[in-house]
Amino acid sequence: MNKWAITAIVLGCVLAVGTITWTGISWGTTANTLGMYKNQLEYVYERNLYELTDNINNIESNLSKLKISTDSQVQEKYLANIVALANSAQNNIATLPIEHNAINDTITFINQLSGFCLVLQQDLAKGEDISLDDMDQIASLHTSSQNIKYELNRLTVLVSTDYSIVDNVKDPNKGSSNFNNEFNGLNNDIVEYPQLIYDGPFSDSVTNKTIKGLSEKEINSEEALNRVKKWFSGYEVEATGETNGEFETFNFKLTKGNQEYYAQVTKRDGILLQFNGGYETGESSKTEDECRTIAETFATTLGFEDLHAVWSTASQGFVYVNLTPIVNDVIIYPDMIKVKVAQDNGEIVGWEARSWAFNHTTRTDLSPTIDEVKARQSLTSDMDVRTTKLAIIPNDYVGETLTYEFMCINEGATYYVYVNAKTGEQVNILKIIETDDGNLLM
Repeated sequence: MNKWAITAIVLGCVLAVGTITWTGISWGTTANTLGMYKNQLEYVYERNLYELTDNINNIESNLSKLKISTDSQVQEKYLANIVALANSAQNNIATLPIEHNAINDTITFINQLSGFCLVLQQDLAKGEDISLDDMDQIASLHTSSQNIKYELNRLTVLVSTDYSIVDNVKDPNKGSSNFNNEFNGLNNDIVEYPQLIYDGPFSDSVTNKTIKGLSEKEINSEEALNRVKKWFSGYEVEATGETNGEFETFNFKLTKGNQEYYAQVTKRDGILLQFNGGYETGESSKTEDECRTIAETFATTLGFEDLHAVWSTASQGFVYVNLTPIVNDVIIYPDMIKVKVAQDNGEIVGWEARSWAFNHTTRTDLSPTIDEVKARQSLTSDMDVRTTKLAIIPNDYVGETLTYEFMCINEGATYYVYVNAKTGEQVNILKIIETDDGNLLM
């Protein structure tokens, strides 16, 4: 063997050893980097779980003091605390790796708690007192907050051991994660959530367990990505996987500046099912009416035609808008979509279309059998009727009913009385906590 062959062999061995050594260093560096990222992510998840638990603990404490307080200034302080804590809890939930349908009741509870307390706070500022009915409601809210507090504290004890949130978040394509399942204790069977209607009549109606609002036509992940980019131009969009729950969805993370949002697009029909994030609003420059129009326009750009704002309220720099179809002058409450608009710039920062996806269908029977005069006979004589509309409302368990909706005033309180438009029987009564006439329904 000549010296050139020997040199070649030696050089080859040196290069091979060098490659192996460099690869080992590279792999080690990558592993260290991945470990660092994992630890950072674990820290973020744990911090938000601890903060969420702390916020709920403080909410429970403030509610316990509120329900026994008789001084309006002290009551106003507790109410302000609860509103701030509830808003902070919403942001905590948005950053945890859990499917929102797993704790949808808790999210709704926190949202409604915030709105309810804000209305009471505004009433106290006007010199009004908290009514006995509202105090009963506060007691119910306190009981629910105690149960939520218990479940969240159980979770924080679990995480404080050697439990890793990151390790228990599985690939969303493989179904619900182990960490997601830890929140099962917050479902409606264990925590009884009181019904508040500050956010509008029938805002959480899901009358059908089968999905009627979506066809069997499916889109693929690329089509879903293109739709999100079209709907939210100016955002950075990243696909984050899929979910197989009540709805099969493609999931996305959206970034705009320092704001992060999360969106779900259904595989069937490719509609925007949910969109939310922890937006920090600035000084309000948009009126409530302008935000209602923005919500309606945004729905149209998403392909939802003829949706109308039937209710809205402004709170903490945001306007919450309920959109429903109105067909032949009949409000279709089961098909409701909820939209959250920032008042500083009119940006859409929240969207939820579960009720629409479950219930939307073409209704053919929209004609009442009895007239309005006959329907009014079911009302008590002390009801001062302000408006009358036709409306389809969800039944308590399944199905829906065509009704006359009478908005009435009685002893300073606002009620919505629903009378079956076929039989003349009362089928539902809602008491509205916020009593600004004309603000709740269009």
